Amino acid sequence: MRITTLIENSHHPNKPELNAEHGVSFYIENNGHVFMSDVGQSGKFAENASRLGVDLTSVEALAISHYHYDHGGGLACFFKENRQAKVYLREASNVNCFAEDEDRSMRYIGLDMNLLKKHDDRIEYIGENREILPGFHLLSDIPEVYPKPSGNQRLMVQEGEQKKPDTFDHELVAVVECRNGLVVLTGCGHNGVLNMVEAVHKALPYKPILAVVGGFHMIQEKASSVREVANVLLSMEIPEVYTGHCTGDEAVAILEGVLGERLHRLYSGLVMTF
Repeated sequence: MRITTLIENSHHPNKPELNAEHGVSFYIENNGHVFMSDVGQSGKFAENASRLGVDLTSVEALAISHYHYDHGGGLACFFKENRQAKVYLREASNVNCFAEDEDRSMRYIGLDMNLLKKHDDRIEYIGENREILPGFHLLSDIPEVYPKPSGNQRLMVQEGEQKKPDTFDHELVAVVECRNGLVVLTGCGHNGVLNMVEAVHKALPYKPILAVVGGFHMIQEKASSVREVANVLLSMEIPEVYTGHCTGDEAVAILEGVLGERLHRLYSGLVMTF
């Protein structure tokens, strides 16, 4: 399995020509199939793909982890670059997503719903755990065993004239299965990275988890809470953890202090092999 990070918050240390932005996008090659998870917030993932020699036309399926702009904002570009891949989103009752800014104003952070309607023939909605292609699983059954990130508190969905806390029932866990184990892709991890790992243990108990990759939404988390998550991850004996995006620099440093060499920082152009 080979996973190429097409876009991430951090620049490549040796390739300044690659874009970085607040978002993530992964290009996944596994057992003769090509998948993607997320497309960042703009078309910059496609610019990086071209510079990295990555062929977006070969993508067979794209999963959007949740309905936020920094994971699905690049969809318009993807539809232009790839004419056949199905795009998978979780089926949810409310995806009208907002964030409360420091001045208490509300900012729309959701997807372009008109674009989704325009390409309705390309989109499938996931209502239960499914293996959409050989070795590419999407999980919607995410248990709440551990607390969700406290940073979710400023994230809302609109119902009529009211805005209510987002429960993130529009988030998916993507899992790539290879011969020797599983790689878990968290997107932003709004349901909590530990709950996402539990979802994988529940759905796919027959293979070990080789790595967890993605954002953990810990940017507003207390140090003690981050340390608790790190210790549980350590006890799970997951060999590799790759994170960045919405995890936050301080949280990444704490995770690194607990996980040691198991912890790796994401950046645009990073290639992971398992």
